Amino acid sequence: MDFNQEEAPVPDPTGDREPEVQSPEGALAEAPDPTEELGRAREAYLRLAADFENFKRRRAQEAQEQARYGAAGLLRAILPVLDNLERALGHLPDDASDGLAEGLRLTVRQLEEALRSEGVERIPAVGEPFDPRLHDAVATMPGQPAGQVVAEYLPGYRLHDRVVRAAQVAVGGGPPAEGGPAAAGDAAGSGGPGEELREGEPG
Repeated sequence: MDFNQEEAPVPDPTGDREPEVQSPEGALAEAPDPTEELGRAREAYLRLAADFENFKRRRAQEAQEQARYGAAGLLRAILPVLDNLERALGHLPDDASDGLAEGLRLTVRQLEEALRSEGVERIPAVGEPFDPRLHDAVATMPGQPAGQVVAEYLPGYRLHDRVVRAAQVAVGGGPPAEGGPAAAGDAAGSGGPGEELREGEPG
């Protein structure tokens, strides 16, 4: 037996081959470019920073809106109380000077001053041109200047530059056509402050 003879390689029973060793040059070629990765990361950061700035801006604007107009709901609840106080005051004689009359006048005045201090103001109505943003026309009065507010049924108010309640008004309809349907309707409907008053509206 020749001990110097090389032994034949024993075949791998599993059939697996040894993994190919990749050269360093190939591994480097397949690795992502650090410059491109850095650029993508920078773009993502800039987008995130812009989104955060927009979020902060929106939050600041919402906080400003809340501080400026947050009392609108409370104002809508208070206005009917002021309306009733003014109606009661309107039924008092101008020369009434008893304690009840003076107390009512003082209450109305203090409430109006408190509202003004919070940026609430009454919307001008009678004598003003009709403005659908400020006025709600509930009646027309033929024979009165066309397009002009000639009567106020319910005062309107705004909070700063936002209308909280439009004024309910009557608007002049101009001179009616002689013998026309409008003139006949005026004669039939005379006796009120104006026609076309909506049902349920104060008149």
